[in-house]
Amino acid sequence: MFLNRLVGFFLSPLTLGILLVVIGAGLQFFGKRRVGWVVGLFAAVWFWVWSMPAFSLLLGYGLERAYPPKRAEAMPKADAIVVLGGGMGCNMNLPYAEMWSAADRVWHAARLYKAGKAPVVIPSGTGDQFAAVPLLVDLGVPRKAIHIETKARNTEENARFVERMVRQLPGMEKKRKPSVLVVTSAWHMRRALLNFQQTGLEVVPSPADHEATTLRQGKLTVKDFLPSCDRFCMSCVMAKEYTGYWLYRGKYLLRPPANGSDAP
Repeated sequence: MFLNRLVGFFLSPLTLGILLVVIGAGLQFFGKRRVGWVVGLFAAVWFWVWSMPAFSLLLGYGLERAYPPKRAEAMPKADAIVVLGGGMGCNMNLPYAEMWSAADRVWHAARLYKAGKAPVVIPSGTGDQFAAVPLLVDLGVPRKAIHIETKARNTEENARFVERMVRQLPGMEKKRKPSVLVVTSAWHMRRALLNFQQTGLEVVPSPADHEATTLRQGKLTVKDFLPSCDRFCMSCVMAKEYTGYWLYRGKYLLRPPANGSDAP
């Protein structure tokens, strides 16, 4: 986990951009003015490209297009609905949980439950007992139907700890491969499935939070090629998804899954 975070940090657009600025300034300081200016110009172009809404849209839709929106009623039944954390802020010091841009995850999990797709909802992630659970209850999911997984710090741990919890549910002891509906943001689904497929669970993707898909419905304008702080942040999130997917993929190729299934 630490190695993945370290590699992800050094490969992030922000880190690489700052590194280019530092290298350019260093070359200028040591008298390599022409090369320093070239590196500095490249750094400016680098930040511009990663800040363009059009580029952010391209990265995001590349992740989302394999997981289009589906109505809750059209999804198959499963043994549990798993909603991955990250869409909500904790309400420990607030009267209500704070909804972030990915709060659609919790809403969609509630939709699936009310559509009768599974008898149990499992929010997974540290702090979700104070974040996702209150909103699920507000949306009509009975508290007794919510089983909370509170230890997972990343997607790999989400998969491992959720499998353990699902197998401890009543009636699961006789099932060789319990089924789960995995709810997360569409741009995060590829990495989530990669990790959940290493477990002994039958996994069905149920994506939510189609940010890039929604934006793609409009026509590109001049504004989409101008820098935006918000889009730079989103591009960094998308870059993290691509990097994280390939890091985990390489890890699983080197270490075959415990359940004996083929590596992805």
